[in-house]
Amino acid sequence: MIARIEQAARRTARGLAAIGLGALLVFAATTIADGLLRYFLASPIDAVRDLGGLVAAFAVAFCIPLAIIERSSITIRFVTSFISLRAGRLADVAAAVLVEVVLVLMAWRFLVYARQAALDGNATWMLRLPTAPVWAAVAAMMVISALFQLLVLRDCLRHTRPARDMHAV
Repeated sequence: MIARIEQAARRTARGLAAIGLGALLVFAATTIADGLLRYFLASPIDAVRDLGGLVAAFAVAFCIPLAIIERSSITIRFVTSFISLRAGRLADVAAAVLVEVVLVLMAWRFLVYARQAALDGNATWMLRLPTAPVWAAVAAMMVISALFQLLVLRDCLRHTRPARDMHAV
């Protein structure tokens, strides 16, 4: 059952990352168009500057669940040559717990920020588009990432238990 949940999580994460990368590609194309129009016609696309930060936050947030479920985080292993295998695995568990805590805290703060942005009526400077939906989407990606991190944590915990001796009585 856990294997099916993890497969579904991977499919979901890939779809979310495709959305994020799609947004980033569209933004990159509009940035190029903005540069060309600015250079050749002295007519920039004002929306590019207006939406840049929001698109970047959206794109990055939508890729985080895939990085989590694919276990693509940076891992420094030079310390494991000085400690036992079990201690190294316990360090992996501690790191997984720390990542979980950070993701939960990020989700919470983005939810608070999105709520406040909605209450304050925050909008982009030129287009006057509300920013709260983007921050709510970012918060949702942090929640999803935290849920996926629980699968990673479970896997780390499973690997710290000593193997059972099949011949022991």
